[in-house]
Amino acid sequence: MSRSPEPEALIDLAQDKIAVIDERGRFRYVNAAARNLLGFDPDELVGRDAFELVHPDDVDRVRAAFESVVTESTRSDTPFEYRYGTADGDWVWFRTLAFPPAETGIDGYAFSSRDITLEVESRRRLETIASTSADVLWMFSADWSELLFVNDAVEPVFGIDPDALERRPRRFMESVHPDDRPAVERAMERLSAGESTNLDYRVGSPDGPTSWVRVPGRPVTENGEVVAVTGFARDITDEYRRERQLTVMDNLLRHTIRNDMNIVDGTAERIVDRVDDAVESASGGSDSVVADAEGSDASDLDDTESTTPEPVDSELDFAELAADVIDHAETVRRVADDLLTTAEKQRGVIDLIRQHEAPKPLRVAPIVESAVADAVGDPSDSRVTVSVSCPDGVRAFTHPELDYAIAELIENAIEHAEATPTVEIEVGASDDRIEIAVRDDAPPIPPGERDPITDRWKMDDLRHTGGMGLWLVYWIADRSGGDLRFDTGVDGNEVTICVPDADCEPSSTTADGRPSAVPGDGSGVEPDGGGTASAVGPAGVASEVAADRDGTSATEPNRDAASETATGGEAAADPPSGSTDG
Repeated sequence: MSRSPEPEALIDLAQDKIAVIDERGRFRYVNAAARNLLGFDPDELVGRDAFELVHPDDVDRVRAAFESVVTESTRSDTPFEYRYGTADGDWVWFRTLAFPPAETGIDGYAFSSRDITLEVESRRRLETIASTSADVLWMFSADWSELLFVNDAVEPVFGIDPDALERRPRRFMESVHPDDRPAVERAMERLSAGESTNLDYRVGSPDGPTSWVRVPGRPVTENGEVVAVTGFARDITDEYRRERQLTVMDNLLRHTIRNDMNIVDGTAERIVDRVDDAVESASGGSDSVVADAEGSDASDLDDTESTTPEPVDSELDFAELAADVIDHAETVRRVADDLLTTAEKQRGVIDLIRQHEAPKPLRVAPIVESAVADAVGDPSDSRVTVSVSCPDGVRAFTHPELDYAIAELIENAIEHAEATPTVEIEVGASDDRIEIAVRDDAPPIPPGERDPITDRWKMDDLRHTGGMGLWLVYWIADRSGGDLRFDTGVDGNEVTICVPDADCEPSSTTADGRPSAVPGDGSGVEPDGGGTASAVGPAGVASEVAADRDGTSATEPNRDAASETATGGEAAADPPSGSTDG
């Protein structure tokens, strides 16, 4: 049997760089791996200062780690990573462990350095992707007790600082909409059990604005055991808004217009039936008179007093018929006018969805003035009282069709007022927002009209809104980077349109947590507030959580219904009596 190889020969076969340095940090020994890794012959490095080739940005940190090993005479528990110079002037990334003489029996400090250049470059590329991604990339321990990784996107999407989430990993649940937390918790349990998940849920509070995220998750397994869970969260609010738009349009076409057309059809049928009955009745009376005349004697004919039949009072019958025809015709005309108005609003919505016109700085006073003129016509008209409070210098960063939204609210108040309508418009500034409040003395706007707009419940085949007016107002505010608020009561309604203030520093996010539009420097301002166009921008119906969600439906046949009928797990909201959009 041949003798055992020399230890030095075995060390030279190692792919890691093995070196021994003295207390001053000079090389006493370097194995052959230095030739492959650094391009230096080992003999060139012996006697040279080991820290001389460390990258200037890393040298202090590496020297401090070495001095710690010298002082404490114990090996470093955590390897340190740094860049080391090569013979051709390039840099190699090393991950190094240091061992004191007490552990090795060697006269000097042993360093074992592994080339991790490819690993670091891959990691840096992933870090770059993570830092620039709008998606939240995350990884937790299998029991969700430890945050292993999250990128900075968690703050704009969930409103949580990454460091705060690291300290309390389950804190992100506080940002989840309360109605959606059970579904999220079930998904977390399935992930921990080794099952992949894909879930849509809301981020936000019940009374405030919400955004939607889509979160696919995957378990990380080793030897059949789940050791971590990972995935990403993507803001899909715009996607849900587009879906809501389609749902609103679909419900409008399939329900509202269809039902109204049924009224038109039924009314027309009643007109025909009524006319037929009247004609038949009149015709029958004439035949009876003729028959009586034919059955009489000639002598009877001479007796005018006893043989002449009483005349049929056809004038009364046809007067009633005319009244009925007029009444039914008025119904047809009214419903047709409503359909035409709805169709105009729908066309305006579609036009605006197709547009890509951005918000811009506009003076609010001319916008309000234009809206009042469009809604009321002559302000001196005694049938409506409109008062306006608007500082002249206020500017909003808004979509040009803001006047259309304000006019819609005024018209809605006038239409549904039970007495002489009174409308108050007050414009004010709050933080970095311009608030345009429109107050009326009409009956409360039904929950069935305002709740879908505020994400309070889902629209479906049985539960849907009847008009487009409030949706138009909401979409104009939304397209402007703002939102819509409702305050309803027995004394009337206050609907507030909130849009960015053009003269304030823009916020980093809108009210629902999305990036806000940047007002800019005021260039391109239209002093007169811009023209009035036809309608408005994106939003739509609130969808429920995609997995494990109990549905809710209700029937709301029209704005005058006395109540909503809940059929799926939630109690219906307040009775939808009072004013709403047309």
